[in-house]
Amino acid sequence: MARDLTDDIPLNVGNPGTSGFWTNSAEDYDVAIGGMPFILAISDGLASNRNLYVRQTAPYKKDQFDSSAEPGEQSLTGWWIRSQSSFHKGAGIRFYDPSSGETSTHRYVDSQGVDTFTAGQVTLLNTVYENHECLTALASNGKPQQHVRSIKYGTTDAVLLHDGYDVDKVYPPITYSITNKILTTNVATLTTSTNPHTFTVGMTVDVSGVDATFNGSYTITAVTATTFSYAKTATNVPTAAVSPVGTATSTLTHFIDYNSGTDEAVYAICDDGTYAYWVTNTIQGGSNKLHMYKKLLSATALDANTTMFYATGTLMVDAAMEYVKDRIILNVRTASTNGIFELSPVASALGTAVYNNPNTNYVYTNIAASGAAIYTAGYSGILSTIQKYTLSATANITALSAASVAAEFPPGEIVHKIFYYLGYMAIGTNKGIRIAVVNDQDGSLGYGPLVVETTQPTYDFAARDRFLYCASGIGALDAGVIKIDLSDEITSNSLRFPYASDLQYTQTEVHHTTGCAFFGSSSVLAFCTARNSTAATNGHVYREDTTSKVASGYVTTGAIRFGTLEPKNYKFVRARGDFSKGSMDIQSIAASGDSYNIITYNSSVGSPEAATTQPEGSQEFISFKFTLAKDTTTATSGPTFKGYQIKALPATKRQRSIEVPVWCYDVESDRYNVQIGYEGRAWERIQTLENIEALGDIVNYQDFTTGERVQVLIETINFERRTPPDRNYDGFGGILTLTLRTVL
Repeated sequence: MARDLTDDIPLNVGNPGTSGFWTNSAEDYDVAIGGMPFILAISDGLASNRNLYVRQTAPYKKDQFDSSAEPGEQSLTGWWIRSQSSFHKGAGIRFYDPSSGETSTHRYVDSQGVDTFTAGQVTLLNTVYENHECLTALASNGKPQQHVRSIKYGTTDAVLLHDGYDVDKVYPPITYSITNKILTTNVATLTTSTNPHTFTVGMTVDVSGVDATFNGSYTITAVTATTFSYAKTATNVPTAAVSPVGTATSTLTHFIDYNSGTDEAVYAICDDGTYAYWVTNTIQGGSNKLHMYKKLLSATALDANTTMFYATGTLMVDAAMEYVKDRIILNVRTASTNGIFELSPVASALGTAVYNNPNTNYVYTNIAASGAAIYTAGYSGILSTIQKYTLSATANITALSAASVAAEFPPGEIVHKIFYYLGYMAIGTNKGIRIAVVNDQDGSLGYGPLVVETTQPTYDFAARDRFLYCASGIGALDAGVIKIDLSDEITSNSLRFPYASDLQYTQTEVHHTTGCAFFGSSSVLAFCTARNSTAATNGHVYREDTTSKVASGYVTTGAIRFGTLEPKNYKFVRARGDFSKGSMDIQSIAASGDSYNIITYNSSVGSPEAATTQPEGSQEFISFKFTLAKDTTTATSGPTFKGYQIKALPATKRQRSIEVPVWCYDVESDRYNVQIGYEGRAWERIQTLENIEALGDIVNYQDFTTGERVQVLIETINFERRTPPDRNYDGFGGILTLTLRTVL
């Protein structure tokens, strides 16, 4: 038996209630832990023999071992720091947590108007100008009737624009000063200051600054090294100097001109680098039928089209064609047939289809080739596929095999464009962009998830170096292209690659971006648009300006939360870079989407650390938006943004550490000398507490002297035995000191 220091009156203390709380009744306990009551054993005697009730703030920060993706940050004491030194992994993340690896490091939410693909810096993109108007809307079956193809003839880098009834050669502006004028017998001749100029017969030239007689838009009919001529019905003008000098600019040469209401549109067109090939329905021998033509790319609309053949009894309702593997692959759909034909560049007849699709409603959208196969893409209703044709040798003549399905897509996802580059097949759909890996042996395809989901369909691709340019528009409204880095897979074997918005033209109406291509062999990009059924204005061909920058552009970071959902106080932000040209605004973005201006960096302000005063109060996470603006005096210059660092402090509710000394005897007396207990009670209570401690569970703590009731964890239990065994008593009992940590 154990005994109290006073007396040994055994009383049953009962069991704690299921709620884990204790309620005093006849006895008057001071505190309770997990529904088990105790009497405080506080004393203020000598320092070596006193028991104190202690409350203090529990430690809430600890030194961390530095294993983060940003070296040094998480081992620092005091501030919580997050920084980002590059954005070349592209857009598409929501949270910026570098510990998640390459799926987050060097990535961001979105951007517009800036180049992020140079590691370690963000700069403004080049601006874009309207180059030529496009007149045709999307076809009723959803296929675009505007396409651009890279071509080069002579020394001219251009794109071949297919715009419904017309095909034109479009190129960056060629501009010359006009120093002399003359008009004789309805022929105007102007002299350039450049010798020789590069204007050619058939070009459309815009003349301004000469006079009312000569100004306007004309087609050049003759050239010399220093002059060009065009038809102009007017009174003769004797030779005279133009002072101040005038200007002549050409961006267009008509290549094929068909007239709506008289002719039918160009159904499909392709080229082999020297000739263009196209199909349309024309009257031949008294009936309307498929007619295939060719023409040198150096020719103009003034030159006659060369007939390759016409197909008696074949009236097209749709077509698709491409020049691949030294042959022309042509789809011809009529009211009753839907065939794939293989033609040579000198074919004189349509011949027999290598494959007849039994579904005459299947719309072929595009044709491409890899090293091992040729592919066609298309759709029927909401179902879309890519078909594959492998090559076989028959009597030493290479021919196509029958078609097989290489890829099927989820219902509702329609393939508009396929494009083979760097061993991958880029797939443009009405949902966005996918990348497929191509088997070099049999040409089979394995496509990945959507690299980027787009608001507009992706109708076309172009490529330079490691980059893929995607004609898909920017957001829901603006014309433009999306850029993908095919050299840098985000995670191994995921077929997901860094992407970002690239060249962009701000529009007031929705026009679908339907094509993109580089001007010839240059690195200057063009893209074209088609108006939709609700737009009042026509689309355009747009070209990249090689020197002038966009007025402004931005990059928005992922939400920064330091890998925890606990609230933080975001205090400071600082950016790195060169802000001697142009400026950069920094904004914070709350979880609600509201943005707040922080500071503007420029040549006079520099790049100081700035206080983040908004959003007010602690936040689970915030983002930052960095908006770059070009130099106000030099259109070719702008700031260079190289990274940022933010500082925050944890804002979690502080926990308390409570040290409570209590009596732990078999029998005890409360403050009113009410005696409580029984033999073995002290040991039972210690065991119960130690079991709770071992489980690490939360228990209720009640302090009846103050009225406090909180949830706590038992951090330590310290028992000091104060009584020796005595005669028939085991003498077990003493002071129990509990260290508790509040959790709420």
